[in-house]
Amino acid sequence: MKFSLPGLVRVAVAAVSLGVAASAAGSVEGGGSIVVRLVTDPTPAGVAWAYSGVGQAFQLRASGGSKTISGLADGTYRLVETGAAAGQAATLTSLTCADPSGDTTRDTASATATVVLTGGETVTCTFSHRALGPRPAASAVQLAAKYAPVLRLATGEHYRPLRLEDYLTKAVLRTGSPPHGTLSQAQPTLFSLPVTSAATYFDIRGAEPNLHAANYPLIEQQLEQARPRPTVYFHLAYQPAAGRVAIEYWFLYLYNDFYDDHEADWEGITVVLENGAPLGAAYSQHQGRRWMAWPALSKVAGHPVAFVAKGSHAEYPKAGRYSIRVCWTQYGRHCSPTPKVDDARGGGSTLTPTAYDLQSFGGTGYTGSWGSGNYVLGIGLTKDRITDPRRRAEYSNPFAAVPP
Repeated sequence: MKFSLPGLVRVAVAAVSLGVAASAAGSVEGGGSIVVRLVTDPTPAGVAWAYSGVGQAFQLRASGGSKTISGLADGTYRLVETGAAAGQAATLTSLTCADPSGDTTRDTASATATVVLTGGETVTCTFSHRALGPRPAASAVQLAAKYAPVLRLATGEHYRPLRLEDYLTKAVLRTGSPPHGTLSQAQPTLFSLPVTSAATYFDIRGAEPNLHAANYPLIEQQLEQARPRPTVYFHLAYQPAAGRVAIEYWFLYLYNDFYDDHEADWEGITVVLENGAPLGAAYSQHQGRRWMAWPALSKVAGHPVAFVAKGSHAEYPKAGRYSIRVCWTQYGRHCSPTPKVDDARGGGSTLTPTAYDLQSFGGTGYTGSWGSGNYVLGIGLTKDRITDPRRRAEYSNPFAAVPP
């Protein structure tokens, strides 16, 4: 578990304008056409991309949606996507145009296509958005799959790793400090998350750690019924000078139910390769990460095994019960041993790589908190927040966990 102070929100609507960049000339009869296509991953509910500049303004909401602007005179047109609203990440990963005459030019960085219509032709331009950044190469996916961990859950564990967008279906986005923030987005999506600094947080509907906590297992059951397979995310980092590659695996749980209680629990395992051979792995455990050399790890068919502690979801390379301490921020930083121990004996279900979906993890990290506050037994609500992994040092520099 890692915490930080929260960040800012704005609802995203991407706007695209079609404008004549040069005076139209030539044939008008019949006219040419420009087709605008939208492709999004994932397909968000409640988010629209707006287009204007030729004919009446319109919106596209569903991935695969399109709009045809026809009856256009021959000439040069400049098709521009203005991008996300202020305070949000740009998610355009590709811009392609099918032009029979081949004279359309594109600039994905500026989201601009210069379309030259001749002879009444039709040019189709597709704007592709992926909230988690460009898709990785096939070789990266194969490498991540090769070392994907086996998760041994504890007896009585209620929660499994979730897909991000499924978590968001149960949450609202609030501005301010928990638990009294004001509603900002009733249907947040991966495309509408704020990436500039201000106080925001996700709040699971119908439950709070200090109120109606018994509803979290019920919400988990609903999520598992809708999507039975868990999701594990991966990210690759490189250290060329040392010949090292870090394969990060990230897990999002609905709820942390331990000595400290909070919505959303991000945990992770990082496997480090050196010159193509596995060097070891780092396991997230409460206030940091524990490194273990590859020969000493528990493994199944070459996959490292992680014993997941009940409720806290800390990961351990060996089965057992572990005494731990919890840290929190309240009038300063405090740490204390807990009377509860991490039960990571692995007596519950086992999630092998074939039992979960492995997805790439990228994009721009959300700046707010992934939950509605952290409550420590005997202390109450603290000032800690659940930080997006993409805002953590373990994400940007996973090699720091490797001993010198």
